[in-house]
Parts: sequence; structure tokens; C-alpha cells
Amino acid sequence: MILSQEQLEWIVREVVRRLRETTGEGDSTADSGNGRLTIAEKLVTIETVRDKLGSVKCVEVPGRAIVTPAVVDWLKDKQIELVRL
Repeated sequence: MILSQEQLEWIVREVVRRLRETTGEGDSTADSGNGRLTIAEKLVTIETVRDKLGSVKCVEVPGRAIVTPAVVDWLKDKQIELVRL
């Protein structure tokens, strides 16, 4: 079975929507003094971190959080460490 780009995007959106429904949304706190961003959400997407990075050097997430591959790649490109708590 070969999926079109449109079908694949729909599937990804639907999975993210369902995960958000089941995990709920948490809070994010940034501490510019030590360059850390702590995210309490159990699903971390680009939208979760997009406008919060600033001078952050480390992003902390719950140990069992789902972090999308796009976020992992984006943090690597920006040389920001991802830490699971």
C-alpha cells in the first residue's frame, strides 16, 4: 500500500490529536538563568517548543514523553540537548 503525501499528513495529524486527547496538556517553564526549558507535556511537538527556546541550551521532558522526530532533529540542528527526566 502506498500512501499519498496528503494521506500521510492526515494520519500524522490524527495521531497527534488523539495523543493530545489522552495525555492532556501540561505546562512549560523556561529558566533563562540556567538555559533550561522544562516541558511537562507528555507529547512534545514543534508547536510545543517553537516560541519557547530563546537562549535555551537544554530541553527537559518527562521520561515517558513522546517527542516527535521533527523535534529531535530540530533540537540537534540548534545544538540544544534533550534530557528525559
